[in-house]
Amino acid sequence: MITPVFQSKNNSAEHQNNKYHDPLNKGIFVVLSNSNEIGTAISDIAPRLGAALWAPTFMYLGADIYDKYKNDKDNYDPSAKRAFKRAIYQALTSVVAMPAAIILGKYIISPLGKLDKTGVSGNTKDAIYRHTRDIISQAHGYAFENYDNFKNVVLTTLQNTINSRKNETNTSNIFNRYYKKIFTGKYQILSNDESKILKFAEQNAKKTFEIFEALKSGDTKKVPKKILNIYNKILPKMKEMYHEADYSYQATRNALMEYQTSLIFKNKLLKTISGITVMFLLTKPINDFVDKQIMKKVINPGIDQIASASVNDSRLKKIFNDMKNNATNLSGRNANTSNRPEKLQTQPELKSKAAESR
Repeated sequence: MITPVFQSKNNSAEHQNNKYHDPLNKGIFVVLSNSNEIGTAISDIAPRLGAALWAPTFMYLGADIYDKYKNDKDNYDPSAKRAFKRAIYQALTSVVAMPAAIILGKYIISPLGKLDKTGVSGNTKDAIYRHTRDIISQAHGYAFENYDNFKNVVLTTLQNTINSRKNETNTSNIFNRYYKKIFTGKYQILSNDESKILKFAEQNAKKTFEIFEALKSGDTKKVPKKILNIYNKILPKMKEMYHEADYSYQATRNALMEYQTSLIFKNKLLKTISGITVMFLLTKPINDFVDKQIMKKVINPGIDQIASASVNDSRLKKIFNDMKNNATNLSGRNANTSNRPEKLQTQPELKSKAAESR
């Protein structure tokens, strides 16, 4: 029978329609699978949310591994080996490679800060902003009497901090030093030339004190809008707390601390943008590399070899081999028997004594 052309086309179209589509690789599930990467990218500006976004990813990983255990694409065929391969793939991509790439992308932004006229990296600027914020919070009133007092307090304490960090790097063991450098950022203040650090700290102190004087004199044009809004919002609370004594001074101090915090946030926002950019650019290349290079050429053959070796060495495999050998020997014997020439065996006719006497 000749198959009509339109029927073959329909069969081809039906085959394409029946092509396997991973049910966990579309819609909201894709967002869940990438939530930890988003969390890693935004961890600087929203650390709690960034940590919480790891939970949906682990839920997705569990569902994906279980789905691959149950089904071989569209066929129900449970396989622990296939689930193990999927778990390794997800661990290499979602848990290790992508977060590491995003973190690296975020910290690439910091050295780029040295390219501006200050010559100070982004992380060092953050350390200076934090130091200045601490001075504003803890310094006595005389530090705000004039700019020279404020500048001297900021620079003197900063120099003491630099000297203290240098002493720590000389006396601490190597593991402690690297831990603090990588995970705490405690030594960020040492990552630039000391003269440039002090010069940038002085410039920041000058801008900060100018805002202080503008708030004190009521010259709102010289105050950043965000800081002015914070000042006006804090002022009634400070008045209620400190009455007529120094509520304006306390509100000004809080506004200056928020100013330093806003400068830190700008650097964190740049890191976040860099991390998100890396996530969009590298997600597919990293997944393809792990799938085609690492999994297919290294992991999958290794798992298959281990699985085959374990099966071959198992007692159950030995039993199956013995049964197979016995069946082969039995069939061989039957074949030999059937090949022998058949001998006609005739039974002698038994004649009765009566017939013989005839």
